[in-house]
Parts: sequence; C-alpha cells; structure tokens
Amino acid sequence: MTSTDLVVQDPAFRRVPAAYGLRWWADGWRSFMQAPLPWLGLAVALLVLLWLLGELPMGGLLSQWLSLPLLAFGVIFAALLRTRMTRAREITPAGVPLEPENEGALSSATQRWTRRIGPLLLASLLVLALGGVIGAVIVMGLGAVFGLGLASFGAFAKVMTPGMGMAAGMGALAGSFMTLMLLVLLALYLFSVAFWFVNTLVALAGVSPWNAVKLSARAGFANIAPITLFTVLLLPISIVAMLPFGIGLLVLFPVLSGASYASYHDVFGDGAAS
Repeated sequence: MTSTDLVVQDPAFRRVPAAYGLRWWADGWRSFMQAPLPWLGLAVALLVLLWLLGELPMGGLLSQWLSLPLLAFGVIFAALLRTRMTRAREITPAGVPLEPENEGALSSATQRWTRRIGPLLLASLLVLALGGVIGAVIVMGLGAVFGLGLASFGAFAKVMTPGMGMAAGMGALAGSFMTLMLLVLLALYLFSVAFWFVNTLVALAGVSPWNAVKLSARAGFANIAPITLFTVLLLPISIVAMLPFGIGLLVLFPVLSGASYASYHDVFGDGAAS
C-alpha cells in the first residue's frame, strides 16, 4: 500500500432547497424522541460542565473552545441513532411499529468521539482564531466608520442651533449605534454559516481540521438559504426554551444535535460518514 492510498478524500457537497431548514428541525425533534432519556442525561451533563468551566479563570474562553467538541458528541450520538432507525425500518414489516435497538449507542458514540477528540479540539481552536481575527478586522473597520460618523455629527452640531442640534445629534447617534449593531449581527451570522459543518465534517467524516474549515465555508454559503431559515427559527425557539428557568435547553441541545446531523446528512450524504 502506498502513501497515496492513505489519503482521505474530502466529501463532496450538494445544494439543498431552503425548505430543508424546516426539515432539519423536524429531524432533530425525531432524534430526541427516539431516545429521550439518554438525550436528557447528555444535556444535563453538558450544561453542568459548561457551568463549571465558566467558574474557572478564563472560563468563558475555555468553554467556547470546548463547546464545539462537546456539541460534536451529540452529533455523533444523533448519527448512530439515525443509523439504527434506518436498520430497524429495513427489517420491520409494513404496519409494525418501529423499535430500533438503541442499547449501547451511547457507549459507541463515546468511543467514536474519543477517537476524534484531538482533531475536534484543533478545529475549535481554528474556528476561534479565525473568528477572532476576522472579527477584529470588522470591528476596526466599523470603528473607523463609526468614528468618522461621530466627527461628522460633531461638526454638524456646531453649526446648528442648540435645540435643533441636540435633536438631530441624538437621532444621528441612535442611527449610528443601530447600524453598528446590525453590522455586528451580520458578521456573526456569516461566521455561523461559514463554520456550520466544521464539527460534523471532523467528527463524522474524519476530515482534517483545516480542510473542514475550508469545506464548511464552501458548503455553508452554497446552502445559505436553508441555513438562514433554520437560524431565523432558532431565535424564537431559544427564547421559548429559556423561559421556564432554562429547562427547555435540556430539549434544545438534543434537537440541535439531531438537526446538525440532519443538515450534514442532506448536504454531504450517507457516504460522508466514517
């Protein structure tokens, strides 16, 4: 066997319709309902771990670094549940309720996740570094534009009468802040699209961290329509999940894990998992 035989070919991606953003939510819910108790246990463990990390020095940065590998565990578990559901469907006669065998799925997910923990940690570090650098450039650019706006506002206020200058100045200042916030939110959204498939590509397909970042950006922007629809629905769903003392997060985490796997499955296909 030559060294070229050991090279893993990165999976190809496809574009899917915008309506798939709704289907990913539905698939995530079905994944949760297939094994609710293990999912709830995973969600509790994740939230407790992130809370403990937050109490450490630089815990915020540490929890951000570990969040992607921890969420990847949920994606691996969702992939195994879907595989077992598919097998159960193949061997179950028509009209008979499906009863997939989920025993041992959690331990199998742990084994697969452990094998990929190193690349996942590196991929998460790359995402944080790239996000930080690009974010800094954006903030500096916005700061320059915003500073120019303040200077213009100051010059404008000087030539106005006191009453009119105050009113116009406050309006201009509010408008500048609103524009700044919208641009920051847009930047965060574009980051989300670019890094959408990073953890799934590393965890499920064994793609190297740097290649996963590049491939995720191409596949994410090629499928920006369904990702946008999914993200638009995420905001109100997250608010609802937070209302009962955050208890809804115990369900939201499993649903997001199942939805993340569903998006990966639809865009990269069955052959991408390893």
